[in-house]
Amino acid sequence: MNTVPVLTHATERDVDLLLVEEFAASPLFTAAILRAIGLIDLGFIRSQVLHSVRRLHNRREIDISVQVETRRGKVLLLIENKLDTSEQPKQAESYRAEAEAQAGSFLLVRTILTCPEAYRAQNSRFAGAFDHVVSYEMIADFFRARAGRESGELGARMTHRADLMMQAIEKQRRGYVQVIHPAKHAFSARYVALAAKIAPELIPGPSMLRESAAESVTMIFAPETLPDWSFLPQMRIVHQLREGNANVNFYGWGDHFPELAARVAADLAGSGIRPVPTVNKRKGGRSGLMLVVETPAIDQFADFEAQIDAVRQGIDRTRALRAWVLAHKSAVQRWAAMVPKR
Repeated sequence: MNTVPVLTHATERDVDLLLVEEFAASPLFTAAILRAIGLIDLGFIRSQVLHSVRRLHNRREIDISVQVETRRGKVLLLIENKLDTSEQPKQAESYRAEAEAQAGSFLLVRTILTCPEAYRAQNSRFAGAFDHVVSYEMIADFFRARAGRESGELGARMTHRADLMMQAIEKQRRGYVQVIHPAKHAFSARYVALAAKIAPELIPGPSMLRESAAESVTMIFAPETLPDWSFLPQMRIVHQLREGNANVNFYGWGDHFPELAARVAADLAGSGIRPVPTVNKRKGGRSGLMLVVETPAIDQFADFEAQIDAVRQGIDRTRALRAWVLAHKSAVQRWAAMVPKR
């Protein structure tokens, strides 16, 4: 039997949320971070944490902002978390500028980079631009030490946190490793078979036919499922199981959503389809125009038969969404005419 980790892989966002929770709920954790950056003698009282805070003089965001009340005054920690992503242009410098802008309101302001040791070594110039670096390894050691002192639920939580940090460290060291979940693969095979029976016009894409990664919860149909009209951009149609929707994405058209919104809304009136602009990060940040219909949420790790009615509904609504596009060629062509040619 295959062994599957609690998390298929750890992401930067996972670590962000773990750190935010610890700063919000654990004085011991906050004190440990203060100790790591040499500020333990200030006399910690309490802290307040915020995630994704807009900077005063910059459109970028601070990953984690922690205001620490001490006996000697308030301290502000501006924390950038990096697992394996590259630095943005002048990112460290903008943290420094924000620290200088906030300096008059606090006893001390410190910029901190949290990252695996290997990331620090590979990005030494970037890491050196922060006041301090707190390694994932140090954070994992903190959780592991607490796990050894605690029992029951709290001990189990600390062990889980240490394991998550180690998964993040291993991900940075080795790169992404796809984890195949046998139950999820069996579920996908049943889904494909059912779709072939009740909606053969929905052609399975390659990721639906192979052993895809356990964290993949989207059924991505083949491009030939959609029309090949000359005025169309790159497109895809998907059934998102966990999010509970099916959608058609017109790549790049979301950049012009303000111009398109009224016309698209009028054409969709009464259809049960809603237009949504969304950023497709895999396309250089360009925004797509999605036509979205709601579907029941489905758990790929749960029993297929117990959810078969929900699966049928999702497939039916995906098929109906495709049918709407095919039946409204003239409307879609009007939208295309409103998008400036690149």
